Amino acid sequence: MALEIAAFQQHLFEEGRKQGCVKMEVYYEQIRSTSVRVSKGDIDAFTIKETGGVSFRGEFNGKMGYAYSERLETDVIAFLIEEARSNAYALESSEIDQLFPGAPTYQQVKTHEAELLLTAPQLLIDAAMDMERIALASDERITLVRSSSVTLTENEVTIANTEGLNCSALYSTAVGSLSVVATQSGQTTTGDWFDYSMERFEDIDFEAIAHKAVEEAVSKLGADTILSDQYPVIFRHDAASKLLGSYTSIFSAEAVNKGFSGLKDKIGEQIAGSNVTLVDDPLMNGVLGACSFDAEGYACTCTEVIKEGKLLTYLHNGKTASKAGLVSTGHAFKGGYRGKIGIAPHNMYVLPGSTALEDMIAGMERGVMIVQLQGLHAGTNAVSGEFSLSCTGFLIEQGRVVRPVNQITVSGNLFEMLKQIEVVGSDIRFTGRCNAPSLKVKGLTISGA
Repeated sequence: MALEIAAFQQHLFEEGRKQGCVKMEVYYEQIRSTSVRVSKGDIDAFTIKETGGVSFRGEFNGKMGYAYSERLETDVIAFLIEEARSNAYALESSEIDQLFPGAPTYQQVKTHEAELLLTAPQLLIDAAMDMERIALASDERITLVRSSSVTLTENEVTIANTEGLNCSALYSTAVGSLSVVATQSGQTTTGDWFDYSMERFEDIDFEAIAHKAVEEAVSKLGADTILSDQYPVIFRHDAASKLLGSYTSIFSAEAVNKGFSGLKDKIGEQIAGSNVTLVDDPLMNGVLGACSFDAEGYACTCTEVIKEGKLLTYLHNGKTASKAGLVSTGHAFKGGYRGKIGIAPHNMYVLPGSTALEDMIAGMERGVMIVQLQGLHAGTNAVSGEFSLSCTGFLIEQGRVVRPVNQITVSGNLFEMLKQIEVVGSDIRFTGRCNAPSLKVKGLTISGA
């Protein structure tokens, strides 16, 4: 018989105590989504999906064991306890995960709107159809819409343990996304764009998504390589966000402890220009990383990681904070209920400046604006900071965008680059766990012809 999470938790803890389990915790996650994708004026896919489950941590004879299940049913309880017991006995490490008893207070963050989830399915279909239609009609060079989709998602998370912790949250999001193909004179380019809302479906401008995706695709037509050289570089906000996002592990205390970060022993040092301030603010309403507690139940706060170029802190979970004699910064992370506890930012971003992207371009004599990066997983090194990435963008001369460029590679060192950021833009867009406005860098190696 399927149970509600509160009843399941109660039965699990009662049975666990009978089986000699001293300390216990459950982490429950349930994701419900409705998604529509259209193609050539017809519905290509309409999907209603529900996924999730529960993970269990239990201490047996001084060791913490783990287990998980997709089902919340009475017959699963015995399995979870026995599986966790077996895993605990198999552990060689003598370290014991400490269960957090809960914070006195938690900040309230707007992460859920019930009305958003009541959006009629036909509105999703209409929006996806509109994006495809607008894109195809807006420019004859758009020859294909690869994907036009709209998704509604509700995510429910509960963490409770025998030490007093009991946290629950609901998250709701609507996302519209479009991917198009443009063709001219035998050359093919792609353009992608998306937008979202956590409150009202009508807040998403689907027409703007279509026009932006088209603009991204057609602006790259006619691209060619450039001569290899050192160039001043502007990373447009999306490229800047992805580059910095690929390096967020360098701020993890766990990565630092294991020697996987180039920021070891750098607390208090100037690691970036004085114009660079990096914060992680999960208490910001209306962004994808908003939350009031982390994967261990610690209260989230706004954390200054870099202030005016100086590294102030690493990101901690309970275990790394305890080792360092500190309090967790509230950055414990689980990649779903099956995942192990690690460390990750929630809503990390570079504090925007006051310079518009257009003014950055106007102030550049000769340089490159990068708008798309590839190979971020293989082409970056978190210890050395070195990166070498294929990219596309635009050549800038005399303060004007001259033409698109491709078949180029940008190379440099993140730690050096942070010190060479000359201008921090004002055009930040919150699209994930790490975000940045456009950034103008003094010089990087561009490899082309």
